[in-house]
Amino acid sequence: MVTYNTQTPLLALATFSSSLRIDTCTATVVAKAKALVLYAIAVGVTSARAPVLRQVAAAMKREYGTADAATCLLDGSRAALGAAAFCNAVLCHVRIQDDAHPAGHMGTVIVPAALAAAEVQHATGSDLLAAIISGYEVALRIGRDHAADLSLRGFRTTPIYGAFGAAAAGARLFSLNAQDTMHALATATHAVGALREFADAGTDEYPFQVGYAARNGLTAALLASEGIAGTATALTGRAGFFRAFGKRDKDYATRLLDGLGALYEMERVTYKPYPGGQWHRSVIDAFIALREQAHQTTGATLEAAEVRMHPFEAKFLGLDYNGPFHTYAQAFFSIPFCAALAWLHGTVTFAALNRFDDPAVLDVMARTHVVSDETCERYKPVIHIALKEGRTLVRSEVAGEDIYNLTWDIAVDMTRRFCTEAHVPQPLAEALIHSVLHIDTQPNIAPLIKAATAIAAASQSI
Repeated sequence: MVTYNTQTPLLALATFSSSLRIDTCTATVVAKAKALVLYAIAVGVTSARAPVLRQVAAAMKREYGTADAATCLLDGSRAALGAAAFCNAVLCHVRIQDDAHPAGHMGTVIVPAALAAAEVQHATGSDLLAAIISGYEVALRIGRDHAADLSLRGFRTTPIYGAFGAAAAGARLFSLNAQDTMHALATATHAVGALREFADAGTDEYPFQVGYAARNGLTAALLASEGIAGTATALTGRAGFFRAFGKRDKDYATRLLDGLGALYEMERVTYKPYPGGQWHRSVIDAFIALREQAHQTTGATLEAAEVRMHPFEAKFLGLDYNGPFHTYAQAFFSIPFCAALAWLHGTVTFAALNRFDDPAVLDVMARTHVVSDETCERYKPVIHIALKEGRTLVRSEVAGEDIYNLTWDIAVDMTRRFCTEAHVPQPLAEALIHSVLHIDTQPNIAPLIKAATAIAAASQSI
């Protein structure tokens, strides 16, 4: 049994990551890893019609040429390792319905990076899963107690911690030992960074941030594989990552290694029933429930709505935006816009978030306001809706994020839902589900890539 707390924190994480094997993980952890893989790929390949994806692929091919290393899921073309990782990360994030954790949306970075590295290395399906588990655990442990402070400084958590996860996953697939994996993680500290200003401006840079993270994490692993050394204290030193991106007087490493190898932070990862932020889930669900309650009797015209949220959420960039709307980023970040869709249609979809001129939606949105309330817990908003007919509806979301835990069954259900929404034939959905379910028995990941690219092609043919 490895005693991780006798090592420097970065080396301890690297030792865990480099030695992780599927046969030493519990069935619960393996099932969670499969759910994460299935969900990340499904949400990406069913979003392949997003126009920006063609531009991204074209830019990567101009930068890298036509090297034949790994598959771009968008169109099945082959590209260099970094280009494929970049393109597939953007694909998985463009819809912004990826998995969720307080430290960010790791699947949209780690899964694409691991897929590209696994193809290049001709890795087994079991090695792919091991790399993804190690990537998630490294990224989430680095971020779980640091994310809030990093975010308050204007940085975006997903691409920053995701780059560490991509480096760990890449190092595992490149068969690096603990020392070299530590060098990969240390080198990754020089390639992390992304700002949240786009959320305030309403521009659409968000998917490119994860592309950089996936590519840069793999670059760090490749450098380490060639003997490049990094700083052992790059995470916790006086000028290390934690202090540079957080508060200088706070010890973020206190829980970093707690239960490492026995307790998995990745088991806390949740999903999104709808496109948008992870704080939007309970708001949307509340508006849908109140809509159903209102329609049980005659008269259900919304006069005004108030969404009371924890101050950290209510003041998050973009959440209280009331228009005008010109970009997808403005729409999916806006609590009023998402609430209006939920009230009028009983759901929120990718297509609806791309329609910015529906008068009914804009009217309800203008009547909906976000209020910062210190009495509200995080992930537990309180919704007040006043109807023109004189009634007032109130709903307090008390379950929090736990009800959105991403399980294998949920990943299967969401995969089928994504395919239905994208008009993809269900047999293709079942093929992807089957390939992920049995990935740990496969000598390579070719069946998984084939199933994923088939869905991407079908989603673009409508």
